[in-house]
Amino acid sequence: MRIGDDIVQTISDLRALAHAFILECLEEEGIVGLVPSHGAVLATLYREGPLPMKAISNRIRRDKSTLTVLVRKLEELGYVAREPDEKDSRVVLVRLTEKGLASQAILEGISRRLQERVWGDSSEEEREMVCRALTRMIERMGRVPQS
Repeated sequence: MRIGDDIVQTISDLRALAHAFILECLEEEGIVGLVPSHGAVLATLYREGPLPMKAISNRIRRDKSTLTVLVRKLEELGYVAREPDEKDSRVVLVRLTEKGLASQAILEGISRRLQERVWGDSSEEEREMVCRALTRMIERMGRVPQS
């Protein structure tokens, strides 16, 4: 076997370990009900504020039905609310609630801890090389992530 022949499995393993790490951190913080997939929605709203469902779907690269399930759960947990756009009543905006905003520092802290765990003492050069290689792999697979 050549180096890299098991790259997809390696990426899958890293993802599983990252998810377990996030769940452990959430539990330590006493946060119940959130799962790693909610993080992409919340991070997008932290960065950009209220957004239409379609915009969130595009940014986190999830289809509408998947996003609907994620947002519904976040709404049940009290992190977000859905409301009609004042400019276009056909558009549904998702916004953070007080609880969602109050959780930002904790959730961003968990994200930083994850990054520190993943990268450890890797040099900037190593980080750049890994990120470029992964981006090229994604491009070859036909799906370019949005920044």
